[in-house]
Amino acid sequence: MDRKFTEKQIEEMLKNSTEEIIEDSENLVDEFDNVYNVVDVIKTAETDVKKKYPKVNFRWSELEIARAKKIAKELGMPYQTYIKSLLKQGMDSDERRLKQM
Repeated sequence: MDRKFTEKQIEEMLKNSTEEIIEDSENLVDEFDNVYNVVDVIKTAETDVKKKYPKVNFRWSELEIARAKKIAKELGMPYQTYIKSLLKQGMDSDERRLKQM
């Protein structure tokens, strides 16, 4: 089955997941007797997430990466999450500053 699900359909399936009955290991049947292949639903959801969150690459020195990893570890979070939070904080600060100009 090569069916594409809309975001709304996926959200509806997830919302109604307590009402779905697993017929076998790969199919879900909802209260309207619609059959969904679990593998297809998961692949579609993963594809949608990847489209919403594109990858960003940049070069950084090993020293800076090591610093970020050390600080993130002490804060109890993954270093990439730590770096993203710093970038977001910096952008938020710059936006506020620019609005005041």
